[in-house]
Amino acid sequence: MEAKQFCQQCGEVLSEGVLACPACQRLVYASELQEMAERARATAAVGNFDETRTLFQQMLMMLPRGSSQYQAVAAKLTELPPPTAHDVPKDPAWKKLVGSFGVAGAMLWKFKAFALLLATKGKFLLLGLTKLPTLLSMFASMGVYWALYGWRYAVGIIVSIYLHEMGHMWAFRRFGIPATAPMFIPMFGAFVRSEAAITNPREDARIGLGGPWWGLGACLLFEMGAQFLELRWMSAVSHTGAVINLFNLVPLFGLDGSHAYKVLGRKQRGMVLGTMLGMWYLSSETMFFLIALGATYRMFTKDLPEDEDNGILYQLVGLLVAFGLFSMWTAHWDRPMMSGN
Repeated sequence: MEAKQFCQQCGEVLSEGVLACPACQRLVYASELQEMAERARATAAVGNFDETRTLFQQMLMMLPRGSSQYQAVAAKLTELPPPTAHDVPKDPAWKKLVGSFGVAGAMLWKFKAFALLLATKGKFLLLGLTKLPTLLSMFASMGVYWALYGWRYAVGIIVSIYLHEMGHMWAFRRFGIPATAPMFIPMFGAFVRSEAAITNPREDARIGLGGPWWGLGACLLFEMGAQFLELRWMSAVSHTGAVINLFNLVPLFGLDGSHAYKVLGRKQRGMVLGTMLGMWYLSSETMFFLIALGATYRMFTKDLPEDEDNGILYQLVGLLVAFGLFSMWTAHWDRPMMSGN
C-alpha cells in the first residue's frame, strides 16, 4: 500500500503529484523552494547566472502554474542575462584536446578564465582582506616567512596561498554554499570552512579543486613576472606554490584531493595514480611520490562512488600535469631569493 502524504500545515491528505494543498494552499515543496531561492540569490550575486537559471527552472517545476509564486519566479527567470560562454561552468573539454597540445591548451583556457576573473571580479578578491581574523592570521604567517626568507618571498607566498583559498571561496559561492573567509596558520598554509553541510559529492569535488585551479593561476602570474621583469624570486614563489598545491592534491586527511576522490571509481583512481608516477619520473619532484603513496592507499579503500565523474578526473589529471611542468620549469629557483632579484 502506498504511503499517504499529508499537508504539514493543516494535515489534509494530498493526492499524488499535487503541488499545493487544496485546503490551505500551502506549497508542498515550500522548504525546498526556500532553500533553492537562497541558493539562486547567492549564485546570482557572484555572476553564475547559468546555475541561477537552472535553479529557477527547477523551482518552476515545483510550483503550481498560475500561482503568484510561479509568476514571480518566471519573471525573475526572464530578467536574467542571456546565456553566454562565461556562464557555463568552465570544466575543460579534455576529450576534445589531442596530443601534446592538450595540457597546454587547457592551461591557457584556465588562465584566460582566471585573467577574466581578475578583471571583472576584483572586489571578490579583496573580500577576505575585509575580515580582521584573516588579516591578523595573514600577517602572522607573513612574519614567519619574512624572518626565514626575506620580505619578497614572504609576500609572494602569502599572496599565492591567499589566491588558492579564494578559489575555494569562489567555488562555494558558485554553488550557493556559505563559507568563512580564509584563515592562515603559520608554516601550515590556510583554510576555508564551509558553514553548511555539502550533500552533493560532485559539488564537493569541484569546491575541493577550486583552490588548486586558482593556485595554478597564481603560479602563472608569478612566473610571468619572473620572465618579463627578470625577478628570480618570483620563480621561487611559483615553484613553492606548485609544490604546495601538489601537496593539497593528496587524497587523504581532508585535503583538496580527498574531496575529488569522492567521485572517482577504482579505474579512474588508477589513471590518477599512473599520472602521479609518470610526472614523478619526468620531473623528479619528490612531492609526486608522496601524493602517489596516498593515491595507492585509496586504490584499495571501499569508498567508491555510485556515480563516477569524468569531469573531475580530467581536472585532476590536468592539474597534476600542469604543476609538474611548473616544478620542472622553476626547479632551479626552488630556494627563496634573498637578494633584489
